[in-house]
Amino acid sequence: RAMGYNTMLLDFRAHGNSGGNTSSIGYYESEDVKLAYDFIKNEKGEKNIVLWGISMGAAAVSKAMNDYPLQPAKVILEMPFASILQAAEGRIKMMGLPGQPLATFITFWGGAEHGFWAFNMKPSEFVKQIHCPVLLQWGKNDPRVKQEETDLIYANISAPKKLVVYESAAHESLCEKENAKWMSEVGDFLSK
Repeated sequence: RAMGYNTMLLDFRAHGNSGGNTSSIGYYESEDVKLAYDFIKNEKGEKNIVLWGISMGAAAVSKAMNDYPLQPAKVILEMPFASILQAAEGRIKMMGLPGQPLATFITFWGGAEHGFWAFNMKPSEFVKQIHCPVLLQWGKNDPRVKQEETDLIYANISAPKKLVVYESAAHESLCEKENAKWMSEVGDFLSK
């Protein structure tokens, strides 16, 4: 908003002030992205829509772009995981446990509990369906999303793209951690 843009903020299910106690780590949340996009486009008449997602939100945005005919002007993805399996493995390793075979078991079980094949939740593949400019951002000290995941996602984006790495940031608000750089990069991306 401080840059002069109207914003619509969306709390996903079981996040922020939204109700519920389960999350599909972006799978069903992609439907919420579509509903928000349709509301802004059809009900408000907005034509210059920018989708912005952080972590699971970035995964939900990329899945929505893959599954639905969304045509935003631009997309900002911050710290998306390459696959839900890799997200599970990263989270397990942060707890000091071996990533495998636990990540495979949790991915299978979590998907079965939620009614979908979780091994197909691959933002690194979904980004291939983005056909507008993309700003991909990542914190170099991120313990959850590895550089290899970010590099794969970046390589799979065929639209005009830019990768920005935040040298002192982890898996956290890049805007808060390196505010001047974030404001400059996002401001520049939105103004072009």
